[in-house]
Amino acid sequence: MNIGEWISKRAMIAPDKPFLTEPNKAYNNRQFNERVNKTAHALGRMGLAKGMRVALLMSNSSEFLEIFFACAKTGLIMVPLNFRLAVPELLYIIRDSAPEVLIYSSEFKEKVSEIKAAGGVQKTYCLKGQGGEGDPDFSSYVEGFATSEPPEITDVDLPDPLFIMYTSGTTGDPKGAVLTHQNILFGAIHSLLGYGVDRSYKSLVVAPLFHIGALAASVTPIIYAGGSIVISSFYNASETLQTICRGKINYMFAVPVMYQMIADAPEWNDADLSHVHFFISGGAPIPLPVIRKYQDEKGVGFVQGYALTETGRLTSLDLDDSIRKAGSVGKEVFHVNLRIVDDQGRDIHTADPGEILVQGPNVFPGYWNKEAATGAVFRDGWFCTGDMGRRDEDGFVYIVGRKVEMIISSGENIYPVEVERALQSLPGIKEAAVVGMPDPKRGEVVGAFVIPEKDSRLSEKDVLSALSGKIAHYKIPKRVFFVEEFPRNQSGKVLKRILKKRAENISEQPNGL
Repeated sequence: MNIGEWISKRAMIAPDKPFLTEPNKAYNNRQFNERVNKTAHALGRMGLAKGMRVALLMSNSSEFLEIFFACAKTGLIMVPLNFRLAVPELLYIIRDSAPEVLIYSSEFKEKVSEIKAAGGVQKTYCLKGQGGEGDPDFSSYVEGFATSEPPEITDVDLPDPLFIMYTSGTTGDPKGAVLTHQNILFGAIHSLLGYGVDRSYKSLVVAPLFHIGALAASVTPIIYAGGSIVISSFYNASETLQTICRGKINYMFAVPVMYQMIADAPEWNDADLSHVHFFISGGAPIPLPVIRKYQDEKGVGFVQGYALTETGRLTSLDLDDSIRKAGSVGKEVFHVNLRIVDDQGRDIHTADPGEILVQGPNVFPGYWNKEAATGAVFRDGWFCTGDMGRRDEDGFVYIVGRKVEMIISSGENIYPVEVERALQSLPGIKEAAVVGMPDPKRGEVVGAFVIPEKDSRLSEKDVLSALSGKIAHYKIPKRVFFVEEFPRNQSGKVLKRILKKRAENISEQPNGL
């Protein structure tokens, strides 16, 4: 059974059970399945066939999921695009994945116009409303199609690609992680086994659906279990908290900064969260004070873990251990094997750190169009995560660092070389080195050390302003430090650990950030 058939099966088992709610809309299982089928027929009429790509530049909506499951039923490969990316970044992904069609929300029509002007994609549809010139209304187009199951549904199997989720590479170029129907199936199974999700559960989809966390934690497990979802977006903490209370939400996935903001909302003290079974936090470690605040004031605990775009959830830290084992990501989930190895690939059985290697049916098969990059991350059937970890005496895993120098800010992955390239493209900058700086809300933020060209009069404000539009907003440094030279080793490599320490010392000052 492919992922698209889950919707069909739920419509058969419990057709009248409420499935999806969003502002001014509500669908039961039967109604949602019919909408998915209409969308599947519409995509087929466009000439799209199994293996072709459909790119989505959309905010959270029921239509996003209708297209997702329509692709799943017909063997199309969805390419969700991060709408926070700048146009040059989006163009790279579009050219790499070569989608036959791009469907977008009207608020992104300016970006799409630039993409079209650059020859990025030939066929574009605006979801609804006023789109770009010549772009048909996709929602209106879909309405004329049949609600019957698409004939292609029987030709799609678990090993087939479901979507391509792009993640930054160590070289700075984004890499498309190809995730299959099987990968998502076992992600859902791990949620049911680990969290006890069942048909009575209602999840809030508030994290952006272009992220694996939103789809794999808030959507697919609920459908597999037979529960229901509420779709929203994180516009502000007060609105999200009110949605949780009004909708009697049982759980949601979000990054730590969202939970911090919710706890700081003026409605927090009066909010009744007795219906919440747990919250899932991902993207960055959640601070212990936040965990304690939720548990002490609202009686709500956090499920944490270790997950990657390429694998979904690999470990889980249960509610009962969230304080006792604070800082740990828990133990590997049921179908995952996890090793910690030294530089020679030998297993480490002590508490010493080593690289984390994993194996399991949720691990992706490889990167889109990148055979060499795929080969580099697999070793004798094990996926090499590039993350460093250790186990304690009870078998709990702790992430201690990264082989690559990735920065994680509010759940977004940022590789320094991406920012360094953008900085070094600016007139007046000779060289740039980027490091992560600790931040209490976002986990980390970007700090940039810059060697200016001789006679350059660039200021920090000038640099930050010039970066706008070149890279995504969350990648823009929060501080820029002008220096005459970088510390280097004998081979001339910049010693970033020294720069990072300098940045950390600055951030610890009262007005450091």
